[in-house]
Amino acid sequence: MSRARTRTAVISAGLALIAAVTGCSAEPPVPTNSVAANPDPRPVADTVLSQVISKISERGSTHSQVRGSLGVVGELTADGVVRYRGPQTDLAFDGQTRSTRNQPPQRIALSIVDGVGYLRTPLARPAPDKPWLRISPGADDFGSKLLSPALGQVHRAVDPRATFSGVERATRIQSSAPDQVDGKPTTRYDLRIVTEQAAEAATDPQQRSRFRKAADSGEAELEYQLWLDESGLPARFAASGQVAQAGQVSLTSTYRDWGAPAEVEVPPTEEIGVFQDAPPQAQRPR
Repeated sequence: MSRARTRTAVISAGLALIAAVTGCSAEPPVPTNSVAANPDPRPVADTVLSQVISKISERGSTHSQVRGSLGVVGELTADGVVRYRGPQTDLAFDGQTRSTRNQPPQRIALSIVDGVGYLRTPLARPAPDKPWLRISPGADDFGSKLLSPALGQVHRAVDPRATFSGVERATRIQSSAPDQVDGKPTTRYDLRIVTEQAAEAATDPQQRSRFRKAADSGEAELEYQLWLDESGLPARFAASGQVAQAGQVSLTSTYRDWGAPAEVEVPPTEEIGVFQDAPPQAQRPR
């Protein structure tokens, strides 16, 4: 594959990944005239979420399966682990995407360690002998500029702690009911993050900016579903939404073996590369 075609491929792979993980927290805008003038009658989720976040931190790790639809991109199937180290979350997933156009499935692997991402897919090989693409927030290379905004979204797609930390009081319980996950009793919570309130409550600058942009663009609320087992730990976590040019995107993470050892390693240095520049026909990300 030529250098230009290779770089074009990483754009396609990157846009697919961004569509997968950014669309999962969006829902259609709520018209301004539909917002009630009275106080929100829905319960605040801070007590429930504070307990969940505390339990996640205490257990320190979990194994997870991620399944779902990436709209026109196809179906995603992946398995992996999540490891918590204080405020830091590391993860590693391995799986495949299957296009709806009868194309063969494509293998994909993703690791995030200390906030740096490592992506492996045939569509984004930095060099023949370097199967892993490094994605470093704040770096100047093209791959990082394209994909680093998606790293936080990946965390939020698979990790309830990353999603709700700092905005517990800006989250409302739309409804809750008994349910089952893999035959085990759970309680399902339909949760809504109120973006205007979250933008004011968040202390992390990037998180605050993300909610502010959502609120200003008309996304009054972001929708999530969280299933808690009898011990109060997440059994399942789901999000879905309509994504421009991708269609309906839905991802669900199912958890098991909370507290079991979870190894998350950085790929060998000699197998990691970057894309320094965009191909001439592509616009450099801003």
